[in-house]
Amino acid sequence: MRLFVLVAVLAAGCTPELGACDQAAAIRVAYDQATGLPAYEGQALMIASCGHGAFCHGGDDIPRENRLGVPEGLGFDVQLAAPDGTVDEAAIVRQRRARFRVVQEAHLALHTVDLGTMPPPSQQGRDVLGSAPTYVRAGEDTGFEPLPAVGSDEGREILRNWLACAAPVIERPVPREDGVTAVVVPPLPLEPIEPTWASVFEDLLRGRGCATALCHGGSESGFRVTDRDATHRALVMGDARGEACTGEGALIVPGDPDASLLVEKLTGSPRCGDAMPLGGIPLRDEDLAAVRDWIAAGALP
Repeated sequence: MRLFVLVAVLAAGCTPELGACDQAAAIRVAYDQATGLPAYEGQALMIASCGHGAFCHGGDDIPRENRLGVPEGLGFDVQLAAPDGTVDEAAIVRQRRARFRVVQEAHLALHTVDLGTMPPPSQQGRDVLGSAPTYVRAGEDTGFEPLPAVGSDEGREILRNWLACAAPVIERPVPREDGVTAVVVPPLPLEPIEPTWASVFEDLLRGRGCATALCHGGSESGFRVTDRDATHRALVMGDARGEACTGEGALIVPGDPDASLLVEKLTGSPRCGDAMPLGGIPLRDEDLAAVRDWIAAGALP
C-alpha cells in the first residue's frame, strides 16, 4: 500500500530539490498559542499540517479510521517528547523515529505541498487543520503573529529549509530530570487556566481544540462543546456517553474532582476512551490544578 502511494504521487511529477540549508532559519522558534510550548518553525508546520499526533500522519498507533487513508509507516509525529523534564523513553523514541521518517520522505513531503494534496483539501482535511495547534512567532517589537500556513509561499519555504537541514526538532522545554543532554528551548510564559468555568471553557475546551468537528464539536462525540451554557450542562448534569464510555459514570462530579471522568481524561489515564487533548501535549500541572480546584469548588457556571 505504501509503495503504491509513493509511486502514485511520484508519477504526478518530479519531486523538488530541497536546496540549500540555512541552519539559523531552521532553528527559529514558534510557540503553541494555547500552551506556550516551543517547536522549530518547520517542526511546528509539520505538527499542525500532518495530524498533530491524532490524525493522518500522527503515528502508527493511532486508530486506523483516524489516519484518513494514510498508510502505516508514515508517522510524522514530531511533537515534543515531553512537556517537562520527565523521561519517557517511548515518547523519545516516537519523536526520533518520526524525525527519521520525515527526513526519509522529505522530497515527497515537499512535493505533496506543491501539489496541494498536503494538507488534504477535503472537508476532513480542513477539520484536521481546524483541530491542530495554532503556532505563533513571538517578537519583542511585533508581539504575536501567526506562523504562515504551509501552503503559502513563506510557509513552503520554511518547510523546505527545515527539511533541507535534516528536520531539527526540539525535544522538550526544560532539561531532562536524569541530566542526559537534550535539545531544550524554554516555553513561552503563559498565564495558567483560572479555576472558573469561563476560563475552563475558553482556554481549555476551545483553546485546546476540543470544539472542532473531529473532537467534541462533531455530532458523534460523547458530549458536544457548543455554547458555554449548553456545554456546562452536558458536563455537569450528564453521564459519560459514546461507544467507549457509556455507563462509566459522571463527566464531572461537583465537589469531587477525583470522581470526575473529565479529570481522568486530562491526566492521561482515563478508565475509558481516549485521553484529552486527543493526540496533544498533556495539560501543565498548574492548568490541571485549576480544573481540579474549579470542580472542588462546585463546578459552578
